[in-house]
Amino acid sequence: MMSLVNIAAAAAKSQGSGWLPLLGPIIVFGVMIFFMIRSQKKQASKRQQMLDHIKKGDHVVAAGGIHGSIVEVKDKTFTVQIAENVKVEVSKGGVSGIFNESGEAQATDGK
Repeated sequence: MMSLVNIAAAAAKSQGSGWLPLLGPIIVFGVMIFFMIRSQKKQASKRQQMLDHIKKGDHVVAAGGIHGSIVEVKDKTFTVQIAENVKVEVSKGGVSGIFNESGEAQATDGK
């Protein structure tokens, strides 16, 4: 039978390393958060680059799904012609993509 001293020593020994098993999951969680934030920053940067390179004549799709051609670029908005003699003003944030005439997304790498 174990003595009371041995039981107390075993309890103290097991309590001293209580935070160590949590270290692995904390590190894994931290790395996951880092990569998620990094991915979001890359996507935001790519989107901003796309918006900065939109020019007159580009075919775009607005966030609501409206297709049209850029007829004027302003500081915070685009004027988009969606039909003959029909123009709408769209916020730069409301443009979801640049497309060619066949409906395929264009590469917007700034080259």
